[in-house]
Formats: sequence, structure tokens, C-alpha cells
Amino acid sequence: MVKSEVLDASILVEKKFGLTTIFNVIEYPPAFEKCIILWPRKIDFRRALDVAIKLRKIGKTVSAIDLLTASICINRNLILITKDKDYKNVKIVESKFKLKLIK
Repeated sequence: MVKSEVLDASILVEKKFGLTTIFNVIEYPPAFEKCIILWPRKIDFRRALDVAIKLRKIGKTVSAIDLLTASICINRNLILITKDKDYKNVKIVESKFKLKLIK
């Protein structure tokens, strides 16, 4: 794993560990001892709210946890590695969001 890549819970469950968010660790607790954990800052919550508002305007939604994970990545210029296709909706409204969707 590259230091600029954040692993989503959908990747952690496959026992791949590295950089992730506390939200993904909550979804998959075994990652707690094996990952470097990113914690949210106030600006991450604000960005998540901004993204949620943009998504509602186009009739799309993403879970709060996914919004916060995406916001952490956007604010730190990190790439999110995931299997969760819901993140494609974030990409629609946030051009700065770096997403690597794998099968």
C-alpha cells in the first residue's frame, strides 16, 4: 500500500491493512491493531456536510460514514481504495475526490 492511499472497510475485511480512518476501524475492529488510523478534524465534518448538501441537490445520497471517510481523503489529498460503489456519487459532486474503485 502507498502512503497516499486510504483503505476502506470493504478492503480491510480482506485482511489488507495500512492507512485507514477511525470510521473504517469502527466498521471493522480487527484493523485497530494493524492500521495507521486517521482521525477527523472539524474541517472534515464541514466538508462532509457540504458534500451531503450537493448530493441531495442532485437526488443522491451516501451514508454519513462514507461521507466522512471521503471528506478526510479530500482534505488530505489522499486516494480512497474501496469496493463500495456508493463513493462514485461523491466523485460526481467533488472533483477533488480521488477514488480507486476495485472489483
